[in-house]
Amino acid sequence: MSAPAWCADGTTALDEGTCYFEPAAATAETPTTLIIFLHSLVRANSDWQYEQQRLMMRTASAMNVAVLMPRGRVGIGPGRDPRTLAWPGSPETQKLYEESVLAEWDRARAAVETARGQKFSRLLIFGFSNGAYYATTLAVRQRYPADGYGIFAGGSGSKYNRLLATRSGAHVPVFVGYGTKDPAVEHMHSLARMLGDLGWPHQVKAANIGHWVSDAQLHAAIRFLVHSSREG
Repeated sequence: MSAPAWCADGTTALDEGTCYFEPAAATAETPTTLIIFLHSLVRANSDWQYEQQRLMMRTASAMNVAVLMPRGRVGIGPGRDPRTLAWPGSPETQKLYEESVLAEWDRARAAVETARGQKFSRLLIFGFSNGAYYATTLAVRQRYPADGYGIFAGGSGSKYNRLLATRSGAHVPVFVGYGTKDPAVEHMHSLARMLGDLGWPHQVKAANIGHWVSDAQLHAAIRFLVHSSREG
């Protein structure tokens, strides 16, 4: 049996591994904010990404933003499982794969902006679970030119992340959303402490959920990050 298409119905497939969605022009002004959404660990032949993509489509429609939903790489996540899509969260996998991953995002954004005849004025990166851990490394290293980060059900304020943040001098606004029933909740607590200790502009919102992200958290993240980037 062949693997299902990467992109859920209702999105535009820019290629076999990158989906795009923005609210219909008839019901909203043209979005000026683009979110790049980084998925969780996903089995290469599953359709778990669809639920995450639909969540982001719903969010984009409610908040009038556009969203790019790229696909990670197999064999670079925990245990280097060749059947699981993930993001390059370790120094080793970043050295091998990060340049191509980020270049893919750049090409997708350029294609969308060319097609719509208008550039986005603001770029946010949102990550869920494995995507949140990778988004955290992007933020602390100041590796990608984003105006803000939404970190959901993942990320940590580890000693290594603190060191990277200190070296880079990054202070990009960060929103942390977590579930109080998430088994990894202490990781998000440590991330929030790190951001506070380092004086980063940030906001934290807990929800009475497990390893997931709520609509309210996503909406709050967009409001906070858009406001923060305007102030900046």
